Amino acid sequence: MDEHFVQGVVGGVLNRHKDRTLDKDRIQTLMVEIAAVLDRATQFTNVKEVNIEDQNRNYNFIMSEMSEGEKEHLRNWTRGKAIDNPLSIEMWKGWKPTPVEEEGLSQEYLDYWTCDLCGKNTHEVDYDYLGNGTNHLKCELEKELKEKKKEVKDVISKKWLWKLSISITTH
Repeated sequence: MDEHFVQGVVGGVLNRHKDRTLDKDRIQTLMVEIAAVLDRATQFTNVKEVNIEDQNRNYNFIMSEMSEGEKEHLRNWTRGKAIDNPLSIEMWKGWKPTPVEEEGLSQEYLDYWTCDLCGKNTHEVDYDYLGNGTNHLKCELEKELKEKKKEVKDVISKKWLWKLSISITTH
C-alpha cells in the first residue's frame, strides 16, 4: 500500500477529530475509523500490488519457528481486531466476550496464562505489562512494595523493643 495514501487517510481522520480530547475511547474510535476507511478505500483505488509469494514465504517461515503455545497465543491475541471486521460491535462498543465464551481457548491454555498473585487471566496482556512468568507487572510491583514495607516495620519494631529492653534493664 502506498505510504502517501495511508498518510492521507490517517491525516483526514485525525483532522475530523482535531477538536476533541484524546482519551482511550477516542483513540480506539480513531483506530477503527482509520481501519474502516483504509479497507473501504482500497476497494475503489488502484493500490500498488505486493509480492504475495514473498509475504507467504516470510509468514510460513515465522510460523514454522513458533511453538504451538506461541501460535495459539497469537491466534487468540489477534482475534477481534479491526483487521477482521472494522465495523464489529467489539471495536465500536468495547464489548468483548469472556475467555470462556470465546471459542478455541483450552482450559490448559487459560490455566497457564494466569497471574499467580491475583488469579486473573493474563492471556491478553501485552508482554510489556507482564512481570515474572505470566504474572501482572502491577501485581509483582505491589508484592515487592508490601515486602519492603514489612521489612521497614520489622526494623522499626526491633529498634523499639531494643530501646524498651535497655530502659527496663537500666531502671
